[in-house]
Amino acid sequence: DLLSAKLDEFHGGLDPKKVDEWLEQTVKTFDMLHIDDGKLRVTLASYYLKGDAGQWCKYAKGRVTPTWEAFVMAFQDKYLPPTARERLRQEFQDLKQLNMSVAEFEVAFSSLSRFAPELVVTEERRCIEFEKKLQTKILFKVAGNMIWNYDRLVKAAAYVEITEEERIRGSRARGQGSQGDYRPNKKSRNTFSSQS
Repeated sequence: DLLSAKLDEFHGGLDPKKVDEWLEQTVKTFDMLHIDDGKLRVTLASYYLKGDAGQWCKYAKGRVTPTWEAFVMAFQDKYLPPTARERLRQEFQDLKQLNMSVAEFEVAFSSLSRFAPELVVTEERRCIEFEKKLQTKILFKVAGNMIWNYDRLVKAAAYVEITEEERIRGSRARGQGSQGDYRPNKKSRNTFSSQS
């Protein structure tokens, strides 16, 4: 079953997101296959460590108790140290949508949020964090709706983004400014001012 689940090999490296993704995928695979035995988890995970990570594993075997918890701790200390986790936590806190599409932003938000779980501990907190990081023009249109379901909030933000883009394209096609507002010419401004 494990071979058909296609667990990825891990070769080491300095990208903490990839490290965390590999470990998370490994745990999900073990859970899906109901592999609960800690020693078996260590043996199977070790098999998928190649290159530098494989060498680290050989070295760590003599120093680390062969329990899953000890393996995860040693693995994280080596490839995802506290300084890297804190940097990614800060990256999540500083994350803003800026020029990303809602879809791109949601991927970045989901990827980084796992490094600050206390900020997204409930569905409501996750929605609040997502909302406050949106572009202002999207935030103003979704914030008042008090959407506390994350998937619905993402869909609403994407809908606002699409309708806003269509509105801008439509106003440009009609030859108006990007705001689509009425701007009186000088002659009509003078007419209004002479009546006051």
